[in-house]
Amino acid sequence: MKKSIRPALICLAVIICSYANLCLSNNTDANDISPKTPTQEYPTIDINDLAVHDPFILAEPNTQTYYIYQGYAPFRRRSAATRLSEHAGVIAYTSKDLVKWHGPKLVFEIPEGFWADRNAGPWAPEVHKYKGKFYLFTTFHQWGQADPNSYGGRKINKRGTQICVSDNPLGPFKPIGNKPHTPDGEITLDGTFWVEDGRPWLIYCHEWVQITNGLIKAIRLKDDLSGTIGEPITLLNAADFDWVDKNPGAVTDGPEFYRMKNGTLAMLWSSHSRHNLYAQTVAYSPSGKITGPWKHPDKPLLWDDRGHGMLIKDFDGRLLLVLHRYFQMPGTRVQIWEIEDAGDELRIKNQILGSP
Repeated sequence: MKKSIRPALICLAVIICSYANLCLSNNTDANDISPKTPTQEYPTIDINDLAVHDPFILAEPNTQTYYIYQGYAPFRRRSAATRLSEHAGVIAYTSKDLVKWHGPKLVFEIPEGFWADRNAGPWAPEVHKYKGKFYLFTTFHQWGQADPNSYGGRKINKRGTQICVSDNPLGPFKPIGNKPHTPDGEITLDGTFWVEDGRPWLIYCHEWVQITNGLIKAIRLKDDLSGTIGEPITLLNAADFDWVDKNPGAVTDGPEFYRMKNGTLAMLWSSHSRHNLYAQTVAYSPSGKITGPWKHPDKPLLWDDRGHGMLIKDFDGRLLLVLHRYFQMPGTRVQIWEIEDAGDELRIKNQILGSP
């Protein structure tokens, strides 16, 4: 009698375990922001080989994971086997140590009926956490729509920054609305995010190709980031600085913000210099306000074809400057420098990661 019962009990135990596992798999925590696919399913890329233009790293403490984002265009993938989508979008890589990266994973695909071209890769994507959600800021293009007032009579395509939203830093992100958040009629790029006194702001570059000398502007956002409030204000004009190359126009690129330990607001931005190629610089608002007034050092933080930087604190508490070196792809590589918050200024220390 006992011998006949034992196989039945074993079968019953297997059924119960299988059912329990099925229940667990169907009740995944909606707030789980870990990568949904194990990292071993993605290629591993050393940071020395990470070719990301305009790098932006999100450090998510809940998962102790770093995320870096990059625009994706299918026409740049020569082999169909390496294409993640037939349409453009944004991809991400993840890392636990800033050295070994896993990806790419498609986190946003330009949807059908969207205002921008579906085959044009977005520029300078970055993701910010705000009120429990993740917001993607990136620049989209309308290559078929030329601006008639472009500088020098050039046929420059229309482009603008729009915000997308997701519950997860790995997406999928969905556009908020179907038009740029930046003002109509302005050719813009490199939109970023800052919250001051509880009020969200969109900061962006008004392109030199439209107005000869590039500007950095800021405009208030609605609390839910669904649109803007009022008119933009100008934070700086690239033509005001001696080191900036003004031929054929003065470039503004990559604004990013950081609150220093004495309350000063720092704004990183980049331009092309007369003698040392692409350069990373910084401005300071001692009032701590985005409206300034802004003070500017005589020379940039870094020269020699480096720029579009942003600041993060790693999980060990180090303040790091993340930027790219070598403006032109495919040579572009990510560099990470240690930087000091000296209270009234940022001081470059040493490069600690990335290709020379």
